[in-house]
Amino acid sequence: MENSSHHEAPIPSHRFLLEEIQALQIFEKQVLEGVNYYIWHNQSEAGTMPHRFLYAVELLFDGGEPLLLSSGDDSEAIRLLTAEALTETARRLQRMHGKPVMQRAVAGIQPLWREVVGKTLEHIRLSRDEEGLYLNDSILLDFGEHRVLVYLSEREGLLAATY
Repeated sequence: MENSSHHEAPIPSHRFLLEEIQALQIFEKQVLEGVNYYIWHNQSEAGTMPHRFLYAVELLFDGGEPLLLSSGDDSEAIRLLTAEALTETARRLQRMHGKPVMQRAVAGIQPLWREVVGKTLEHIRLSRDEEGLYLNDSILLDFGEHRVLVYLSEREGLLAATY
């Protein structure tokens, strides 16, 4: 039997994979119940000020599954993360640094998120490149009257702002 599968060009790392887009679509039409930030405190040398950046945003929905968006270790693309992968990253970093470096902070009480907690996520909007593929440098969370843009920053990890 001949293998008739053909090889497609790999998707560059700055674009979402089809599986990721499908995973994002699951959260549309769900009610946002809360938001948590996972902040990475990176202190390169003892006695120096730690560099803090937003490693992950956890969106808690009424459907039960959280949506975890991460800047990853390299801040080159927004990645979808599982709770298990986040926990493993935090453990790995703690072993490497000899102390916890990942901190969870409740963000749903901040003015940015307070406007949308309790609201239905109408749409997740992604930008496209010239080839029509979806870029993974930002995600627009559309709650109807209010929109939140989650995007990458080279030095800050993820950032979130009203759009």
